Amino acid sequence: MRERLATLIEKLKSRRATVGAGAAMVIKAGGALLTLAVFTLAARAMTADQFGHLAVWFNTVNFLAVAAVFGQDTLIARSFGEYEGKGDRPQAWGAYRFGWGITILAGAAVAMAMVLVAPVFFSCAARTTLLAAAFFLLTQTLLHYSSHSTRVIVGFVVSEASRELIWRVLLLVVIIWSVLHQGLTTAEFFAAAGLGQILSLGVALLYVRRAYREHAVDGVSYGNWRVWLSRSTPMWQSAMLEAASMYFDVMLIGYVASPAAAGDYFAAARLANVFLMVMTGLNTYTVSRSATLYFSGQIDKLQDILRSLAMVSTAMLAPLLLLIYVFGGALLTIFGARFSSDYSTLVVLSTACFIMSTCGSASVILLTTGQEKLYSRIIGVATLLRVALTTLLAWRFGAVGAACGWALVNTPLFMLLSVICKREVGVDPSILSVLAPLRAKFASQAVGHSTAQPSR
Repeated sequence: MRERLATLIEKLKSRRATVGAGAAMVIKAGGALLTLAVFTLAARAMTADQFGHLAVWFNTVNFLAVAAVFGQDTLIARSFGEYEGKGDRPQAWGAYRFGWGITILAGAAVAMAMVLVAPVFFSCAARTTLLAAAFFLLTQTLLHYSSHSTRVIVGFVVSEASRELIWRVLLLVVIIWSVLHQGLTTAEFFAAAGLGQILSLGVALLYVRRAYREHAVDGVSYGNWRVWLSRSTPMWQSAMLEAASMYFDVMLIGYVASPAAAGDYFAAARLANVFLMVMTGLNTYTVSRSATLYFSGQIDKLQDILRSLAMVSTAMLAPLLLLIYVFGGALLTIFGARFSSDYSTLVVLSTACFIMSTCGSASVILLTTGQEKLYSRIIGVATLLRVALTTLLAWRFGAVGAACGWALVNTPLFMLLSVICKREVGVDPSILSVLAPLRAKFASQAVGHSTAQPSR
């Protein structure tokens, strides 16, 4: 009985990565469904141009929030994991507080700058819309840092529940009430989202405070603040380029085509983002452990985790891609009947996202293991190419052209990153990593079979 119990415990430990990845993706899936519900109701409550303007504003504010956090979200994932792995808790908590200081100052500065500069580009925007968007920008910036720091300090369940679920539930309730009573405005959307994110911040900070009290820390050290600042700069640059890859498409389409075309692309991207949500869920679990394992020399354990994540991701997303191919047009009609014509855009984006997901968490591994400068250079070149290609194709072919431009650059980029990750870090995050142990197993069986043959 004891032997069976011990065997069961060992199996559960060996499958911890798979269970953790599954939990992260369940939370991400919940967030994706809530987001889908939010924008479905918004699309049905607004005209094509109104929804397009909301999409452009939403992507603009999200891009600025990534800029405002100044790389502190990625930096704390590396710094806290590195110092905890070495047993240096004063430095770990010093890095945490340093990140909060930079995030609050930069977030407030960018929000105020948007209030002053935005009227130049959005001359027709109402004052209430601008102020609500600035409020959402500030809370989104704070939530970026809070979720990433909570992930490495407390765990990904608390961090992702506060980041993905809590504020979106409140936003969905407000949107349902607005649609049923008076209609939805962009200002109401951003105000409700910002208030929900304040609630999310409060929940996350309570858990971080509890973790701080549970671990005795003899003071807090800020001695490496210059190192943290120098590290955060290339991380900020990489994050800006990644954000441009995520949010510029809608902004560019709204500028070179029309707000209605931007809304069409945005709706298709919401469905295709389910693939990216799963990939982000994998990254969420990876970033909580990658720095600690790498800097403590546990490369084999890190590779085992990445291999498990790749298998889980592919098993979940392959049926989803088939579902998109067969029922994609019908799925788009949840936003409204007019969106069914964007089936081609959805297929292009979904196929590219699936291929990207099979390449694994290479970006997170590179950013948290000291390869942030190399990653920043690669992403910089790729982003410039993608923006140029997307702008040209969006101007010529609209939403489907923008989707092709996005796919033609990002798909080979993610393949390249997985190769570089294997070369520079020594781990392969892609689905191809599953083949290595299989080859070794077959080789050992072949050797065993040959040695078992009687000699003649």
